[in-house]
Amino acid sequence: MWGTWGAVLALLVSGCDAIDLSELTQRDAKTRVRPEPPGEHCEFGGDAVQSGLDRDRDGELDDAEVTATDYVCDTSAANVLLRVRPVLPGTPQCPMGGQVSHAGHDANGNGLLEDEEISREVYACDEPAPVLSRLRPLPAFTAPCDGDDSGGTVLEAGLDLDGDTALTMSEVEATHSFCGMAPADLKVRHQAEAEGPHCARGGTRVDAFQDEDGDGEPDRDGSATTVYVCQSVRVHDGTFVVTSAVDLVALEGVTHLRGELIISAPTLTDASLPSLAVIQESLTVRGNASLRRLSLPALRYVGGNAAVLSNARLDALTLGTAPEGLVRVERSLLVEDNPMLPTLEGLAAVQPYDSISLRANNALVDPGVLPYVHVLLGSLIIEDHLQLDRTPFVNLSQVHGEVRLTNNSALPGPFGLGQLTSVDGTLELSGNAVLEELHPLGQLTSVGQLIIGGNPRLRDTAGFERLRHAGRIHVQGNKELLSVGDMPALEQVDDTFAVKANEKLQRVHHLPSLRNAVSVSAVANPALTSLEGFGRLTRLTTLEVLGNTALTSLGGLARLREVDFFNLQGNTALADFGLTELERVSLAFVVVDNAKLPTCRATALAASVFQGDPVAGVNIDQNDDAATCP
Repeated sequence: MWGTWGAVLALLVSGCDAIDLSELTQRDAKTRVRPEPPGEHCEFGGDAVQSGLDRDRDGELDDAEVTATDYVCDTSAANVLLRVRPVLPGTPQCPMGGQVSHAGHDANGNGLLEDEEISREVYACDEPAPVLSRLRPLPAFTAPCDGDDSGGTVLEAGLDLDGDTALTMSEVEATHSFCGMAPADLKVRHQAEAEGPHCARGGTRVDAFQDEDGDGEPDRDGSATTVYVCQSVRVHDGTFVVTSAVDLVALEGVTHLRGELIISAPTLTDASLPSLAVIQESLTVRGNASLRRLSLPALRYVGGNAAVLSNARLDALTLGTAPEGLVRVERSLLVEDNPMLPTLEGLAAVQPYDSISLRANNALVDPGVLPYVHVLLGSLIIEDHLQLDRTPFVNLSQVHGEVRLTNNSALPGPFGLGQLTSVDGTLELSGNAVLEELHPLGQLTSVGQLIIGGNPRLRDTAGFERLRHAGRIHVQGNKELLSVGDMPALEQVDDTFAVKANEKLQRVHHLPSLRNAVSVSAVANPALTSLEGFGRLTRLTTLEVLGNTALTSLGGLARLREVDFFNLQGNTALADFGLTELERVSLAFVVVDNAKLPTCRATALAASVFQGDPVAGVNIDQNDDAATCP
């Protein structure tokens, strides 16, 4: 120490300028608190706590003296505190920098999150990336250009986060649609966007415009738009499970989640993540007994399923923001067993790729409209609702799986499905207590299987005006049904056309184009008197007419020439076959328990048309043995 002071004295003696010894003393550490508006660092606003050394000893921390900033953020959860700190580039957790969020309960009530109170730590890492854009054509009548028969073009832009130089759906951050225009009609230009109101940390401005004169600038009266892609991505790697309000608050700084998001927190009342845009795997919100609101307004991509299941008190649900953009769900949307959810309006931006299941949402009255649902590779299931009176799928045209509308107590018809043209699997309308009409399905042309069953107020099947092809048709157990048919365009049924146990059914009629069906089955329809709708069929594998106690004749099948399996049983009023053109029955001829049908007529017909083994293949019994034949 004496050596040090000796060196200082030597400098003084040698004529150097005087040294202020106070400069060698330690400066005081200072902090200051500034309000932090809602935004990049704090979703809901809060305070920026700045610290540094008071180098000029004026007792204040000046801007130039700030060396570190922590953010103490307001949260949506009572008694939960959030502290956010910047992470410098080069750290193992965030090689390119970012931020770390610490969350926990304010155990001592001092309003500060102390280290021992932290129960969740989440890193949200910066990942700067180049901006890509593309112009993608929209087919005719595709939302948001669903009123334009020439379709349109959608501008899509986003960060190339995976570095493959291709813009994937999970990377699309900004979109704009030009209806009635082709991609060739537009040009795209990128420009740097400085820090400011559009991008807090800077980004890229993407302009799309008409340039018919080729000068590289937008035409004066042409269509043009500008979207912004900001360098504001904060990525968290791995699946994230929310079991409490602390977990949810800790996630608030994340915009991209590389994993699954699971929210299962019995005491959580509000789940709001205003900045979360991308979930690379599934979103599952299940069994939150206290949850009232789920809001992810910035969401635009889910890589798996989006499932909202068994949330007993949920009454507000928002995924994405329409019409600003859509939420692409790579697999299925499932909204099931949320008994207090009144509407699906908050899902207007959602576009699932595979299936949709809406089940047992008993307060659901106004489903709103889901305009981006056009085609489903999987199925559409709507079942077990007490108040739902229509569906929200006004632009749905194709379903490659099944469509099932079952046990919806207030559904008077399949309203909202007016654009549906094809269902590759089963279309089932069953157990709907007030279903009275099918006309909303008037655009349907093809269905794998049509099942209409247990709808006690349905009186006819009119409404399938354009249906040309069905794999199978099965109509059963509709108490008030009077007629089946009214399908003027139906040409072919690949398997069976069956009508069974319809208590008041009188006739199958108005099938003027039906010339091909494999089988016809009419079973236990006590009021049935006419099968005239099958009048143009000439060949069947199976004709099965059982227990239709009012049917007197099969004359409605007068053009039938060939049958493999012929089975008539229990038709107590049947007195005449009426099959004037029948020429061949090849495998089985069964006529049993038709009390008014002369046995001699059955025997004569079998002798005339049956081509198989008469011992094994013919069964004629319990008909009118006393009647005589001319």
